[in-house]
Amino acid sequence: MIDLRSDTITRPTPAMRTAMAEAEVGDDVWGEDPTVRALEEETAGLLGMESALYVPSGHMANQLGLYVSTRSGEEVWAHEHHHLIGDEQGATAVLARALPRLYSDGTFPTDALLESWIAGRGDVHRAEPALVWLENTFTGRVVPLAEQRRVTGFAHRHGLRAHLDGARLWNASAALGVSPAEVANGFDTVSVCFSKGLGAPVGSALAGDADTVSRARRGRKLLGAGMRQVGIIAAGALYALRHHRERMVEDHERAAELARLVTDLSGLDARARTNMVLVEAPGCQGARYAEVFARHGVAGLGMGDAVRLVVHLEITDDDVEKAARGLAKAAAEL
Repeated sequence: MIDLRSDTITRPTPAMRTAMAEAEVGDDVWGEDPTVRALEEETAGLLGMESALYVPSGHMANQLGLYVSTRSGEEVWAHEHHHLIGDEQGATAVLARALPRLYSDGTFPTDALLESWIAGRGDVHRAEPALVWLENTFTGRVVPLAEQRRVTGFAHRHGLRAHLDGARLWNASAALGVSPAEVANGFDTVSVCFSKGLGAPVGSALAGDADTVSRARRGRKLLGAGMRQVGIIAAGALYALRHHRERMVEDHERAAELARLVTDLSGLDARARTNMVLVEAPGCQGARYAEVFARHGVAGLGMGDAVRLVVHLEITDDDVEKAARGLAKAAAEL
């Protein structure tokens, strides 16, 4: 089986396992784990931020980003398909108790939408807006930096904060050929993931200014995520950050080749977005298509009207060719 469900399924490489086994550790709740400190400092530096906080998951990094930028009952503006909305079990309402205001078109809000939403500010009948939310990449699509800066500029002109869900920011950086700091530029907080694309076994981070991250650290403790000798797993993230970012363009190239081969060999409509390939499944048959794909040796994720295939560091050129041939056989059953 060629497993393309996600880039989170990778296993630590031998070199990463060595780094983890040999990691210098201390009690991180007391701020004494040197490997965690090194990871946080390096992450903050790469993102052009003052500080960063290591957390167990991207879900927590996002929720802490929300927690430090909103008060109970305030609005966060986001897309209806952002991870914050569809994949975090309603935590927005449960933990930060913020009110999502959602748009559905495109990958970022238009000027007209932003202006219409800010127009009602101060009305006693409605929640006060506090935070604008973006993702990059967004389901594999790279959001242009000019569009990010347009949105963050609007937010700051109106006294709102801006958060970037950068779980796959590293892919956006590689695809654009710019530094991670350029992708993060203009945001008050940024979340990044060390397992998606980079191949670390555990962890994400929230970055921002020192005061914001200090408050996020208290929020992490509030959620029960104070960790002790966590440098053992932080070492895997640090190794990935130092050794796996440069190779991410290989995943993008293999995804593009997979999309081309699938289209040519099977006639299925496949398109590549960074390290992802989306295969169309008309009529919201994504789950059925994924079942058929699996019978022919390719594991993908059914998502409504598409099947998502994600290329990662364990996928080779040979795997790409085998997957394409498997999908060509699957197409005959559809």
